[in-house]
Amino acid sequence: MKIGVNSYIVREMTGRGFSLDELNVDFVELGFDDAEIIKNDGEINMKILKDLSGLGIEFTIHAPTSDGKNFPIDFGEYFPIDLGTYRKTPIIKRMKKIIKVAEYLDASVIVVHGGDIKESYTKAYVNTLRNLRELKPITEDSGVKIVVENLFEGRIGALPHEVLSFAKEGFEVCFDIGHAFLTAIRTGLRVDEFEMLFPYTTHLHLHDNNGFRDEHKPIGEGIIGFSYVERVLELTNPERAVLEIRRYNKENSVLLNVEVLQEISRDFSQMKRLTEVVEP
Repeated sequence: MKIGVNSYIVREMTGRGFSLDELNVDFVELGFDDAEIIKNDGEINMKILKDLSGLGIEFTIHAPTSDGKNFPIDFGEYFPIDLGTYRKTPIIKRMKKIIKVAEYLDASVIVVHGGDIKESYTKAYVNTLRNLRELKPITEDSGVKIVVENLFEGRIGALPHEVLSFAKEGFEVCFDIGHAFLTAIRTGLRVDEFEMLFPYTTHLHLHDNNGFRDEHKPIGEGIIGFSYVERVLELTNPERAVLEIRRYNKENSVLLNVEVLQEISRDFSQMKRLTEVVEP
């Protein structure tokens, strides 16, 4: 399992947080609000891309969200390809720009969100599905994988059966622990019902909160804690785990999170090797 962090806390990318040397992680998940790679007119800033590629770190990509300030994308909207203008730009056309960025950085994974629920839940769900279906052959041709993240209230993907339907379409899952916890608290859904997603989960977003809002704290600064994280890691055996942190009380909490995850990953690797030796 590879351990990564979101670009928000990487000093070389945002001027805040920690240096890559301090973090000592395998990869960074790049957010488009942390680096103005694509302007709202769709122009790709090649200087920023070149600077990022020169950092000597592996990347995954988090596609822009509907509420992002740079190049927002809402999968809940669907416009036929022959429509135009800025806000009416087809989602697929915008996503092709994201794929170009991924290809330039040799990023093999793009995390996407389901659409916003506005006037109609049904339209938001169907439009999300239509956009994903149109996107799938494009990403397969480019060698990039789309993983669909579970969200929380107000967006498609808050409920596990919604994300499961996308997994059944052949998409891998990004299981976000903080979002699942918030959804369980707000709706009364048991958090273990999200385990239906685990066979399809290759990517994790790890962060903590206090059950009221999406705080994106280090594990241990909220009420989720490492015991549940370790259970999820064991049940999913993911390819990658991202510490998706946006606020923290102590700097040491972030670095300790990285160390603990690295230790858990080593323990899992040793257990796997032992199992391979013991089993006939």
